[in-house]
Amino acid sequence: MPDERRLTAAEAAARLGVKRETLYAYVSRGVLTRTLSLDGKTSLFDPSDIDALRHRRHRSVPGEVGTLIASSITTVTDAGHTYRGRSVVDLVAEGATFEQIANLLWNDDRPWRIDPADVAQLRAVHATLPTDTPLLDRLRISVSVLSATDPMRHNLTPTAVVDAGRRIVLGMVAALPKQHIGPHDRLADQLWLALSPHPGTEAQRAALDATLVLLADHDLAASTFAVRVSASVRADPYSLVATGLGAIGGLLHGAASVAVWRFFERAEAIGPEAAFAERLADGQPIPGVGHKVYRRRDPREVVLLDLVRNGWAGSARLETIESLRALIDEHLSAPPNVDFALGALTWLADMHRGAGELFAIARTAGWIAHALEEFTEPPLRFRVEARPTAPRPVLPED
Repeated sequence: MPDERRLTAAEAAARLGVKRETLYAYVSRGVLTRTLSLDGKTSLFDPSDIDALRHRRHRSVPGEVGTLIASSITTVTDAGHTYRGRSVVDLVAEGATFEQIANLLWNDDRPWRIDPADVAQLRAVHATLPTDTPLLDRLRISVSVLSATDPMRHNLTPTAVVDAGRRIVLGMVAALPKQHIGPHDRLADQLWLALSPHPGTEAQRAALDATLVLLADHDLAASTFAVRVSASVRADPYSLVATGLGAIGGLLHGAASVAVWRFFERAEAIGPEAAFAERLADGQPIPGVGHKVYRRRDPREVVLLDLVRNGWAGSARLETIESLRALIDEHLSAPPNVDFALGALTWLADMHRGAGELFAIARTAGWIAHALEEFTEPPLRFRVEARPTAPRPVLPED
């Protein structure tokens, strides 16, 4: 087809009713195909492809979500994932902190600060809670308190949303009771003080920071999709994060590392091979194994477990973990996933079995980024007409 019959990027975006950034996000996800003009610089699009995509975007089928979600935030492949086009594995190797990664996801590099009045209010509320209150419940309470004390929470301008995002993340961590006195520069250091009874080494705390970086976003996971649906109806940032916290508490999502932690405890008590065989004999899956995207290896697990090995070299508990991982490689077809490594870190650090729910703190950065992106899309685009089902017959009583 000659160049003149094709659409430029500006024309294609206008026909779809989206921004050019969204158009190129469709390209990166394989939703659209582009060609280059003879000069090799101009992107061109087949009008029939654009019209077909426009039809798919606006098609309404009862019981089916037909909306396409194009995102320039995170790309996930079998080889790993990227944030804004940058390899997350490389970012961890470079020592990027969680705060820097959140800034990257939000396209906003302003400094991180929290109002001391917020900290005082949060700690006063948390002081009234039972000491064994689960971490995820504490995070939910913190978000509710911060929402109740922000009269401008419905300001959905990008700057205001990012400000709320920083306030939420910092407030979540600042509210947690601290176990001991130690370093407090990075957000990861503060989180360590709240979750581990030990001061920890620099290598151990760096492993926690890397965990936050690795988990900050992972494309359209269930909780992120839920957040985008909420953003489509223009929910405020606190409501958006509350939505994400509801989904991430699922046993197959953010709470998955709890089962891994318990598996390690059992392996320490009766031996790795006995614990492994016990679960198989009971017909129970080995926790922290398998992933829908990563068929060979979860790159996040590989990177994080290497940092864990460095932080806890020589630990008897690390030997238990290595034995279990070897058994997985030998006897199972699916590889361990990031929940395995997250469970390993929390168990080695003597954190509570529910400490893996720190996943939610990390993922808040991604939720805010996706909300910012969704706010640029038409509102209410996820409205779905229910598919009716036949009513159950009413049977006569005997």
